[in-house]
Amino acid sequence: MSHDTSEAGWSPQGPVLELSDQASWDLLASKNFGHLALSNAVRPDIFPVNYYCDKETILFRTASGSKLHEITENIHVAFEVDAHTPDNVWSVVAQGLAAVLNGDHPVTAQALEALPDWVPVESFMYISIKPHTIRGRLFENHLKIGHA
Repeated sequence: MSHDTSEAGWSPQGPVLELSDQASWDLLASKNFGHLALSNAVRPDIFPVNYYCDKETILFRTASGSKLHEITENIHVAFEVDAHTPDNVWSVVAQGLAAVLNGDHPVTAQALEALPDWVPVESFMYISIKPHTIRGRLFENHLKIGHA
């Protein structure tokens, strides 16, 4: 699942550190809000989602609608999570295949507990993403942007 690390480790803000696959999975598992990127024949789309990560798969739920429709038309997806800390900014992007889970793939109690019930709908569909690539990058805060 490795990625190409031949890029120069520099940006205008300071050094860029390419993270290991394990470090990238650890960061994904530490959060629960990300962005799902989908594409169909007409256009790309990005959806904010709450998710659960068990360090092998990414799981989220959705009701019937455009997100579910687009996933059933094109199972190739990207998923992005980022965060800002006092010392750095990190970003993890996973690319893989999405699948609608059915009764053959039960959702764990831990995953059910981690996914919030913010929008009450009659039924949810659970979607699993099995990444085939994952890339994490850490941007160190060396330059203060917008400060003279």
